[in-house]
Amino acid sequence: MAERGKALGMGLTSLSAVLFGLMPVGASWIYAWGGDPVTLTFYRNLMVVPVLLAAMKAEGISFRTTRREAALLLLVGIGFRASTTLMLYQSYLYIPTGVATTLHFLYPLLTALVCRLGFRERLGPWKAAALALAAAGLWLSLDLEGGGAPLGFLLAVASACTYAGYVVSMDRTALREMHPHKVACYMGLGNAAAMVCVGVPTGQLRPIQPAPVLLLTFLLAVGTAFFAVTLFQRGIRLLGASSAALFSMLEPITSVAAGWLLLGEEPGLRSLLGCGLILGGVALAALGDAPPPAERDLTERREQTGLR
Repeated sequence: MAERGKALGMGLTSLSAVLFGLMPVGASWIYAWGGDPVTLTFYRNLMVVPVLLAAMKAEGISFRTTRREAALLLLVGIGFRASTTLMLYQSYLYIPTGVATTLHFLYPLLTALVCRLGFRERLGPWKAAALALAAAGLWLSLDLEGGGAPLGFLLAVASACTYAGYVVSMDRTALREMHPHKVACYMGLGNAAAMVCVGVPTGQLRPIQPAPVLLLTFLLAVGTAFFAVTLFQRGIRLLGASSAALFSMLEPITSVAAGWLLLGEEPGLRSLLGCGLILGGVALAALGDAPPPAERDLTERREQTGLR
């Protein structure tokens, strides 16, 4: 049962990564039609709320939260998730989407580091080797000669830091036990409100958008804030924060491929080699998480006889 749970967690996290990997393409198209990061962040969070409310009602999920849960939702949602989205969307204005996504994917390394230093979580030789391969892949994938404003690099790296905080918080707080739809719904509302507070005083929030922008934003919101976030949270629950973060490293590979096919951002040899190393790191992590055959057989026999 435990092995099947891990396999399911790997699959859910990988699918979430693919959906997130398509996000930079959608954001680039929205910017080409006159969109901007603050407005996109606002609509991406707000548009998914009715979908989540309908899903919660259909599944009979309670809308009630305790004061502690509400405080965590606000703190983690605005402090980590909303800030991550806004900074990552901002970085697309200054550097190529593939470079931004690669820099953002420092977060699995930061997540593993926080879990090791803050919670004494043992990495083990397999996970340490997977992290080393992933780090080498990220370095190769990053085109340092491609130019780009320093602000774009800073924003992308900062988004990695805040997202690592989000992943750890989802694994190490009471939010871990909350239903993913409820978490996403309340975070969506809180994050949309935060963008109003940021965008209205600065004039960066534009409520009227062209119809194609609204449609694409809705698809982006449902694909990421509903499906991808839900899949990722369930993956964290099954795998733990550091392992889930490793499997989500399929996202930069998806981003590079989508940018090549849909935006004409042809990757160089370094990027392709980097993607190969990242895939190797993901495969290594999968092998490390799988129990030995003897242990697996013993676990299956215990489950069949009802022993624990």
